[in-house]
Amino acid sequence: MRQMTITLLTCAALSGTATLVADENAAPQAEASERAQVTKFLKKHVIGKTAATKKMTIKTDNNQMETDHEDLTTFNNFTETAEGFSFDITTLSKETRYELDKKGKRLPPGRDLSGTEVYRFELCERASTKRLTGSARLLSKTIKSPSREGNVILVTGMTVADAKLSWNETLPGYWDFIASKGKYKPGSWDGKYRFSLVGGKLRTEYEQTNFAVDPETLRRTRTRENPLLFVSEEIDQK
Repeated sequence: MRQMTITLLTCAALSGTATLVADENAAPQAEASERAQVTKFLKKHVIGKTAATKKMTIKTDNNQMETDHEDLTTFNNFTETAEGFSFDITTLSKETRYELDKKGKRLPPGRDLSGTEVYRFELCERASTKRLTGSARLLSKTIKSPSREGNVILVTGMTVADAKLSWNETLPGYWDFIASKGKYKPGSWDGKYRFSLVGGKLRTEYEQTNFAVDPETLRRTRTRENPLLFVSEEIDQK
């Protein structure tokens, strides 16, 4: 009887050791794909939310113009496709832009650039790299500015890291930047979006660096004003 008990205990011990070794050698679970992480963040924290940018003053056109700006931005219409996804960003802005005299004082009455813009973002997971790349295009606008047809914004680097979603934007070619004295200039920009949660609320940051563009060579030259930083915080839905 004693010998049988020892035998059973020995078998149990060996079995436990084998299980332990198997667990140690087991392959770790595969990390969620970049696409899966991004779509999860968007659906959980961004889509259906509206964020407000409080009134701010910015300089444009090589510091020759000054702008009062505030806006409401809504993220919606999220749709998944076989290899990617799309969503819309709608911005309702209140904006007045002023020319400045030689002393840096505003010349009234200012130009009203208030209105709505709707952009469609379309992303795809590339088979070669499993990274996300895509584009954003204007669907509609009510702002009184030149047409933006024929332009597409390139979107790259969309990823989630440290509980934050970010991506980069750049405008190839150029479109018409509003300049002083009622004129327009060919311009482009690089932008970076950052999404995070602060106190359980969505916070967005958009940093934009502007460039003047030579329309013949498409060479870009950074403008003199500092990069523009737009910070928005989620508002309660009514």
